[in-house]
Amino acid sequence: MNNIKYLNNGRSALDLGIKILSIKKGSSILVPEIICDVAVEVIIKNRLNVVFYKLDNKFQPVWSDLYKKSLKNVSCILMVHFFGYPQNLKKFQKLAKKKKISLIEDNCHSLNIKYKGSTLGFTGDIGIDSPRKILNDLYSGGRLFINIKKNYNIKNFKKYKPSLFIKIKNRVKNQFPNLIKKIKFIGNRPNYESPYLYTGKDKNFLIEQMDEISKNNLKKTNLKKESIKRIKIFKKINAFAKKNQIKSVFKIYKNLVPMHFVGLAKNQNHVKKIFDWGWKNNIEILSWPSFYKSKNLNKHLIKKWRKYICIPLNQNFDLKNANGKISIK
Repeated sequence: MNNIKYLNNGRSALDLGIKILSIKKGSSILVPEIICDVAVEVIIKNRLNVVFYKLDNKFQPVWSDLYKKSLKNVSCILMVHFFGYPQNLKKFQKLAKKKKISLIEDNCHSLNIKYKGSTLGFTGDIGIDSPRKILNDLYSGGRLFINIKKNYNIKNFKKYKPSLFIKIKNRVKNQFPNLIKKIKFIGNRPNYESPYLYTGKDKNFLIEQMDEISKNNLKKTNLKKESIKRIKIFKKINAFAKKNQIKSVFKIYKNLVPMHFVGLAKNQNHVKKIFDWGWKNNIEILSWPSFYKSKNLNKHLIKKWRKYICIPLNQNFDLKNANGKISIK
C-alpha cells in the first residue's frame, strides 16, 4: 500500500481517487446496480459514463454480466464491500488485470480490517472508506488509499472545521445516547419505502482534509473491540430476525466490522411493519441506498430492493428488542 490521504468523507475520497487514476474522459466505469446516488454523481461529475452490472440476492456480482459489460470503452471497475461484508477481491483483481483496467475498492461500509491475507481498501488501485459513517465520535472522516505509484498533495485543501453546534450535538449524543434516541424518534418516520429518500442532498460538496480531532480518534480506534461489539449486536438482531421471518442476507464471523445487519423480508407489507416497529421502539431500521434518479432505473431491481431492511450496528439492541414480535398478517 502506497499512502493514505485523510479527507472529510467517502465521496471526497472517491472524487480525488478518480482524478489520481487519470481515467480517460468519456470512458465508462462499471458500477454495481445497487449503489447510492452520491457515488454516481461523483462519477458523472468527472465526465465519465456509468455502466451498471447485476448483483444477486446476496449482493455478489453476476460475474457473467460483469465480464460481458467489461468489453467496450471501459476504464475502471468499482467494487463495493456491501455493508462491511467482504467481496471476492481476487476475482475482481483477476478481471481488472485481464481487461487492463483500474480497480476501485469501495470499503465505505467498514474499516480497514484483515480479510484472507489482505486489508480491505489496500487491494484496489485505489481504495476508499468512510469511518465517520461507522464510528460515533468522528466529525469527519473519509480515507483514500493509493495503491499505485502515484501521489497527490492535499495540503491545498482546507481542513474540515466542525461548527460549535455539531461539537455540542456530538458531545450530548455520546454522553446522553438514550435522550438523543428518544428525540430522534419523535414525529413521523421517514419514508424508507422510497428509493429516492435522500437523493440529491449531497450534490454540492468540497474536498477537505479530515479535522485533527477525528483523525486522532480514528487512530485510537481498537478494531478488535469494535468488531467484537458489532458481532454481539449482530447476533441479537439475528435472533430477533428469525422470530419475525426476516432472513439474514449475510453471515457474521470473526474480525468483521460491518455497518448494518441486512435482512430480507417476505414482502413489501412485511417491510412496512418492520419499519413501523423500529420507529415505535426507538430502533433505527432503514433502507439503503437512495438511488440516483434515472429514466432507466430497472423496475425489477426496485421491486427486489423493497424487500431489504438494514439495521445499523452502532446502536444498542437489548434483549427486550431482541425478543420483540412483529405482527405479520
